Amino acid sequence: MGWFLMSDIIKINNLSFRYQSKFVFEKFALNIRDGEWISIVGPNGSGKSTLVKILVGLLESDSNIIVDNLVLNRENIDKIRKKIGVVFENADDSFVAETVADDIAFTLENLAYDQKEIGRMIKDIAIEFKIDDILEKEPHLLSGGEKQKVALAAAMVAKPKILIIDDALEMVDEKNKNEILEILSNLHKERHLTIITITHNLEETYKTDRMVVINDGSILIEGPTIDVLQEDKIFNRIGLNLPFMVDLSIKLKLYGLIDHMILDMDEMVNALWK
Repeated sequence: MGWFLMSDIIKINNLSFRYQSKFVFEKFALNIRDGEWISIVGPNGSGKSTLVKILVGLLESDSNIIVDNLVLNRENIDKIRKKIGVVFENADDSFVAETVADDIAFTLENLAYDQKEIGRMIKDIAIEFKIDDILEKEPHLLSGGEKQKVALAAAMVAKPKILIIDDALEMVDEKNKNEILEILSNLHKERHLTIITITHNLEETYKTDRMVVINDGSILIEGPTIDVLQEDKIFNRIGLNLPFMVDLSIKLKLYGLIDHMILDMDEMVNALWK
């Protein structure tokens, strides 16, 4: 799926936001295409989470932002929130009910879905996210990976057009992280879902179409993820660690042992043994 063929679902033009006396964003601009999986990466304090809060109306800004053809303002914010699912870093903050099923139902009840339909939708999303065996458990008794799967299911149960993952995989173990990324990849392909991954962990960007690197509220570089990952000097300058496979690929390319970025270990072994 080529991101350059899509229309824009989010348009951010001249975004300015000040926290106390310091500008977090000043004349910031970014367009996100319908059906695109974009990663926005940067160190802590670069403005990533502030941008998420602005997009879902938790913070007001001096800007011209359009989300799925709606101007982001007080009049439209409820309509816009129905179009966006968000998973935050700390899943515990999003739990409001006594069981996993009730927590997912809470999202649908707020949107006035019929009770019979709510039951069917919970069952469908639970199977899709492989949490059908924990629906009657209390959320606080779940593992970190299970909590994020539940938070993701709650965010996706009403089928939003846009999903924002805000550093939500930081505390998830490798097995659950890979499962979640595979689920996201399927949602992206099958539902034409627009996904925005906010992270400082570059390994979480591998499946994304485009990467935007920000620091101090400004875009340092953007482009196809596989190309941006090779800009090691930029990542070193802002203190983001290159994943092992990215670093290895850059070094092997330098010595002419491979001719393209390889992020999969098995593919790398096969390339070197040819």
